[in-house]
Amino acid sequence: MNINPTALFKFKEMADGFNSRHPKLSMFFKDAGNKIEPGAVLELSVTDVNGEKIRTNFRVAPEDKELLDTLGAMLKR
Repeated sequence: MNINPTALFKFKEMADGFNSRHPKLSMFFKDAGNKIEPGAVLELSVTDVNGEKIRTNFRVAPEDKELLDTLGAMLKR
């Protein structure tokens, strides 16, 4: 897989902006990070502007944990 350094830098800038606008999410992931292990269940929900909610969940696989750890490390740099 080829990684474009310019795109990676832009992603980092966008992630930093997202984190500054939503600091509670970053704190949540810092607190929950050591609990997200293979076998844990993550649940996500979205409530749209009309109040309709969709929800899903998934059990974390070892490969998922590796991806989450890699993304976390990338965003800390």
